[in-house]
Amino acid sequence: MSACQQTEVRPAPAQWGGGVLALPDPFRLESGESLNQAQLAWQCVGPEQAPLVIVLGGISAHARCCAADGSGWWEAQCGTGKALDTSRLRLLGTDWLGGAGASSPASGVTISSADQARALLLLINRLGARRVHLLVGASYGGAVAQQLAALLGDRLHRLVLLCTAHRSSQFAIAFRHLQRALLELGQDSPTALALARSLAILGYVTPEQLERRFADGGDVVAWLARHGATFAQHFSANAYRCLGRSLDTHLIDPAVVNVPTTLFGVTEDLLVPPELLREYAARAPNCTLVESSSVHGHDAFLKEHVAVADVLHTALGGCP
Repeated sequence: MSACQQTEVRPAPAQWGGGVLALPDPFRLESGESLNQAQLAWQCVGPEQAPLVIVLGGISAHARCCAADGSGWWEAQCGTGKALDTSRLRLLGTDWLGGAGASSPASGVTISSADQARALLLLINRLGARRVHLLVGASYGGAVAQQLAALLGDRLHRLVLLCTAHRSSQFAIAFRHLQRALLELGQDSPTALALARSLAILGYVTPEQLERRFADGGDVVAWLARHGATFAQHFSANAYRCLGRSLDTHLIDPAVVNVPTTLFGVTEDLLVPPELLREYAARAPNCTLVESSSVHGHDAFLKEHVAVADVLHTALGGCP
């Protein structure tokens, strides 16, 4: 079976595939808790025999890194002719356990980044992929990618980590605590979720970016409110709480990630400061740190199209 051959679902359009993998029941978690009837939704796009690239995004990302209708979460880098070129690469993405989408919903249990990685490994094995050419993880997806890289060992050729580190910063933990406090005060209402997400956005950007964007008198408050309300339409408070806590508790020793790694970050990132990136690079056995500057802060992996594409192209240099 090819790396991403379709399973358990009816045939999809040419070069597209996807499905929902039933995980072992119950699915045991690091915390000692379990998920009952857990499932993992996934999508593949690209030639079936092409090198496999796994693409993992932030907590609001989903299985569709790119989509036929343009609704993918990372259309800037994924697709025909893009850095992750679907005419010569097979891209695999998943929803998050405990997140939005078709994967198992949050149920009050603690789902770690390592739990997400074990579920992904089960999917990779079920799809018959013996080798992963490139694993790309951004933000929360980078936390999971570190755990998955350790599990894959020499089955993985190369790892790219964007705006992520081996643990959460104390600032990020405190910031997400306030977001969850808003959910509790608002009794998990859509209004509370929208407000929590609006607060989160302030951690993804920089003051300079906001000054530039609204220099001509735009309404920054309305902009935040609009983003928060849109987010609340397709995400739940339980999912937001679950994945935020998962990111808070993420911890891995960079020394156990032996695969050649490119670590990309920006000095203006409030959530993943450069000190953490340098600590990761110093402790990882085979890591190249690409440290840049960006007015976009943590959102650089989404907004700095050229710089990120350069990182991906370099990592793919050995792709047949």
